[in-house]
Amino acid sequence: MECFQSFFIHNNITKPCNEFCDDFYSTGTSVYEVIRIEKGVALFAEDHLERLFNSAAILNLKINESEDEIKSNIRNLIKINNSFVGKIKLMVHFNPENNKQQDFLLYFNPHYFPTDEEYKSGVRTGLCKAIRNNPNAKMYNTDARLKANHIIAEKKLFEVILMDNNGFITEGSRSNLLFISGNSVLSAPETDILQGIARKNVKRICNKNNIEFIERKIQLNDMNRMDAMFLTGTSLKILPIAVFEELVFSTNNELLRRLMRLYDQAISEYISNP
Repeated sequence: MECFQSFFIHNNITKPCNEFCDDFYSTGTSVYEVIRIEKGVALFAEDHLERLFNSAAILNLKINESEDEIKSNIRNLIKINNSFVGKIKLMVHFNPENNKQQDFLLYFNPHYFPTDEEYKSGVRTGLCKAIRNNPNAKMYNTDARLKANHIIAEKKLFEVILMDNNGFITEGSRSNLLFISGNSVLSAPETDILQGIARKNVKRICNKNNIEFIERKIQLNDMNRMDAMFLTGTSLKILPIAVFEELVFSTNNELLRRLMRLYDQAISEYISNP
């Protein structure tokens, strides 16, 4: 069951997790966000909520709750569960018959944060030929995610990298993908990917520290010329890639390690001034 800890919030009412039902969003359309909790603080909550409302707008859907109401619910969920580290899922489900909001769900999700060894040595990744429909909208259960999950399990990978029908590399199935080439950070264009919150913060860090951040189309055969690759995500922060298919990458790249330190610093600053 997805609901973790003791309580969840359903349509602004607190309920015990044994009443949670996965069928809440088995039909219709759902938009969602996953927010990391550190020291009782919902990290980068404003960015997550901006993207949530943007996802709904892209699909011509309207969320009933305001940003302040959602923030209040998040604080309440943390307090009633007395849980100060983890991952919260925010799901808004719409009735398939009229596209009106039907369910507002907020609950702790089981989480996996990478180990110290994975941050040090990197992770294994592979290729998945798939594209997302509406890549800028964070929607529940896409065909690309299901296909990716199968490859991850079959090949025992940490993540798969998506490639579109034109041979361009876009993102991970549940993460963003970035490259390092010389003193620059490279990414697929924002129009082609889900605009992840961790990726957004990496871009901010680059701009603040005069690190060149380039967005361009990246082909599969470009990858063997990259100095380093890494994943970003709410649970991952910045996670080095050691292997992609048969390609091996350095996980000790100087710029990569600098970005990891700066990202941790950004989290500490946010917790100090949420």
